[in-house]
Amino acid sequence: MKTPQEQKIITKQVSRRLEELRALLSQAKGVPSWIDYVRLGLGMSLTQLAARLGVAQSSLSSSIKLEKEGRITIHKLKEIADALDCDLVYGFVPRKKIEDIIHDQAVKKTTALMAEAETHMSLEDQKVMLDKNERLKDQVEERIYSKYLWDK
Repeated sequence: MKTPQEQKIITKQVSRRLEELRALLSQAKGVPSWIDYVRLGLGMSLTQLAARLGVAQSSLSSSIKLEKEGRITIHKLKEIADALDCDLVYGFVPRKKIEDIIHDQAVKKTTALMAEAETHMSLEDQKVMLDKNERLKDQVEERIYSKYLWDK
């Protein structure tokens, strides 16, 4: 397992690269079928693309339907992309910055652990003397790059 410092460096590198993809996400929205989008841009008919793939037009139409439904395989998309003289790009674009996702998870995990500890302490008739927000902040900083961050 990586040290917290190593994990922090990895996270920053991954975050930087993924943030570059965020701009592409807005460009990709609203395209129900990339097969049709590129095919039409090339001025290629369904029949012509099917011939390039070596499949029947009905098979290609089925693939387009599957693509629109989000049920097409990556392998099939790659085959079709090759026939369109394109590269298939596959990736994940986080909904928010990686660092923010990690921070939110650390807050969630820390809050749950603090609540559990407070319950045990109250059962033993003990009080926590430090401010809850201050403790939360300190605990989050400790856990943010912990290897246990994503454990249940």
